[in-house]
Amino acid sequence: MTATEQAGSGGSPGGRPGSGSGSPSAGTAVTIVPAGDVRLLTGVLLSWQEPASGVETTVHASVDIAPTKMHGEKLPVWATVQAEGGDTIVLSAEARRGETAHILDLAGRVAAREPRRRSVRAPAHLDVDVRVEGETVRTLSGRTLDLSAGGCRIALEGGEREAPTLDAGQPTDVVIHLDRENRPQMSGYVHAVRPGGQVVIRFEELSPSYVEQIERYVYATLP
Repeated sequence: MTATEQAGSGGSPGGRPGSGSGSPSAGTAVTIVPAGDVRLLTGVLLSWQEPASGVETTVHASVDIAPTKMHGEKLPVWATVQAEGGDTIVLSAEARRGETAHILDLAGRVAAREPRRRSVRAPAHLDVDVRVEGETVRTLSGRTLDLSAGGCRIALEGGEREAPTLDAGQPTDVVIHLDRENRPQMSGYVHAVRPGGQVVIRFEELSPSYVEQIERYVYATLP
């Protein structure tokens, strides 16, 4: 069996971060977020080799990033790819130039597998402002409890006093205080209201720059 044929040939065993529903297939889209200030890359998966058993945990993958080229010999990255079963996998890896400048060879570990979700969540405690539409426009303050490029869970200031005034489906604008310089503002809606002043916000489609900001923060918090 060739490396390309091994891509998507099965899931990894349970009890490891890589365990889950299936492996990625050759031809699947891959997003690569360099650990440094280099802009994100997109590509197509050529191969995915995941250990079947034992103490070995290193995953080897190959990605075609054409028309982009690899500059330098190696680069630490996070690579995000969808498995056949619908899971989202984040590979924390070292990227090296492959057979050509358009090919990246990755070697690393599965840092996260999010079952049947398109975005990986991570615990996050960041200040947030929520602008809620309604008969009057209100701006609520709180802190995130978790965050992904798809949405966030927020603990609102005021607890139970605020939560009953929100309804599922209400449009919102959310400002996440990632740091002093990065405060992306996303449009979304209230997905759910939970006890204790918690609210779940789902983001509408984000610009690539906002996705990159959030994913850099999320991936940097992964164990």
